Amino acid sequence: MKSQERKILVVGATGMLGSSIVEALLAQRTKVRALLRPGKAEVEASLKKAGLEVTHGDVLQPETLGSAMEGIQVVVGALHNDPDTFVIGHRNLIEAAEKAGVERFIPSDFAVDFFKIEAEENFNLAMRKQVAPLFETTRMRPIHILIGAFLDTMLDRRAPFIDWERKILPYYGDGNQLCDFTSVRDTGRYVAQACLDADAPEVLRFAGATLTMPQLAESIGQLSSEKVGEVEELPALISSKKHTASHPFEWIALQYHHNMVSGRAKLEPLDNARYPQVVPETVEEFSRRFVQAKCSL
Repeated sequence: MKSQERKILVVGATGMLGSSIVEALLAQRTKVRALLRPGKAEVEASLKKAGLEVTHGDVLQPETLGSAMEGIQVVVGALHNDPDTFVIGHRNLIEAAEKAGVERFIPSDFAVDFFKIEAEENFNLAMRKQVAPLFETTRMRPIHILIGAFLDTMLDRRAPFIDWERKILPYYGDGNQLCDFTSVRDTGRYVAQACLDADAPEVLRFAGATLTMPQLAESIGQLSSEKVGEVEELPALISSKKHTASHPFEWIALQYHHNMVSGRAKLEPLDNARYPQVVPETVEEFSRRFVQAKCSL
């Protein structure tokens, strides 16, 4: 089947990642259908204007999903890390897609290699570890796409990864552990290629950049890095933070940091060469674009 003849259903098409996936798919002249909850007339009009087909449904209402799957070859999930909807939403989508004869399903993974991490080590990755086994009894094959950490999240001033006031990226460990980073835009481009790849394996690993934490700080520019402790200290710190943090993201971020600087969630081997048409932007390029976008707001 030619790429133009394939139809992709994107769930979460209006989110940060979902919109990037949609943009990349449309650039490939692929037919895209978006699942949208009813009652969002302006959003629906905007999606249709962009060239998407819109179908109404809700991942928490499985009876609304059957018609959304009709004529679809690949379902792409771009669901938020909401514990109230993530696992049950995936389960409902997977069951509806299987019943409709969908060929492939890309769940909302887009992270470090959670297959190597125990559930108790990362709150968000634990949800992904619950979703992955749902494919064991389906004819439909998954495509798990792993991208390391989003550069967009690393540089988000609302996230606790960087001390922007002091212009310091703090890290644990010896500073020599390589970590994987990919922008949301490049993730969308890789997802689009996987959607059109009839022979895509069940796990794909991509990285826009593979750097140590000090190298990341240098590449971002105007930042220095600072060792704040040893990797072995992180489990106890995370446990303590769970009891004192004002928001879960404070300790969830530490969990991701531990997964990365310990090397246990490293992406190996990388599959970038499978889609050479995707040339990911460097951290320096992303940083310039990120700053320009913020300045234009």
